[in-house]
Amino acid sequence: YVVNAGDTITTVDAGLYQTASLGDYVWVDSNNDGQQNDGTAQGLNGVTVNLKDSNGNTIATRVTGNDGMGNPGYYLFDNLTPGDYSVEFVKPTGYAFAQQDQGADGSDSDVNAAGQTIVTTLVSGENDLSWDAGVVKLASLGDRVWEDTNANGVQDNGETGIGNVTVELYDCVTNLLLKTTTTDGNGNYSFTDLTPGTYHVKFVAPNGYVYSAQDVTAENLGTDSDADSAGITACYVVNAGDTITTVDAGLYQKASLGDRVWYDDNRNGIQDAGETGVANVVVELRTNVAGGAGGTVLATTTTDANGHYLFDNLTPGDYH
Repeated sequence: YVVNAGDTITTVDAGLYQTASLGDYVWVDSNNDGQQNDGTAQGLNGVTVNLKDSNGNTIATRVTGNDGMGNPGYYLFDNLTPGDYSVEFVKPTGYAFAQQDQGADGSDSDVNAAGQTIVTTLVSGENDLSWDAGVVKLASLGDRVWEDTNANGVQDNGETGIGNVTVELYDCVTNLLLKTTTTDGNGNYSFTDLTPGTYHVKFVAPNGYVYSAQDVTAENLGTDSDADSAGITACYVVNAGDTITTVDAGLYQKASLGDRVWYDDNRNGIQDAGETGVANVVVELRTNVAGGAGGTVLATTTTDANGHYLFDNLTPGDYH
């Protein structure tokens, strides 16, 4: 500045500002309500957090860790120039983000389903410790479809799984189809990466199969069939982190029994060539009893012109 005699110069200024900071907390939302009411032990370390400028460019990265008192789940971006910023949380494997903006700003989760916050403006000297992310541990549900060879509704030793059976997962509240899978070669299936909720399963029986009786044993045994006559289970409440492996379906094929009544001309007990069938013989299918006599009549038929008869569409079991 050239200062001449008598000058009064009043334009020599200096602007000053204080740096700002931004941060807070990542926690496991074990009850999936979007609020930090799960205890400080629920803080989650090891989560990558990106700071973005007003153009969406990542300008700094942190990883959540313990605060000064040893509590997990904290992060901080400091020494920031005042301006516009947003935060991006990288979803950890096996988790989904909690519901966004479910209450007071200091205790809710501020990220959308992609882990992104809105843009916030930091002013000189501001220390904004309110940018939190809740994560919900994902769950799984599944088990097995098996061939119930004796149709008793229980997975007995030696009964094998059925592969390539279509299995559908539905939301019990909306009844919307959420996921579809097929059983593997051993009849096993699983729906993974489930958020807490209420679900039911539908098993689509292959052609020629019908469903076993439902819930013939206590569910905690995990060996019975959980599907009704339409292949649909009851609703299951799935909590954060649950691994449910008891949702099964037994399937079986209908059976048949029969053959022939013939004139045993030489009385040798063998159907020899030329021995003809006996028509119109009444044949009864009965429940099995000790000694093979008596029992309840289940069905009756008569032999045809060639002496043949057949009882079909039978549930596997004991008959005479």
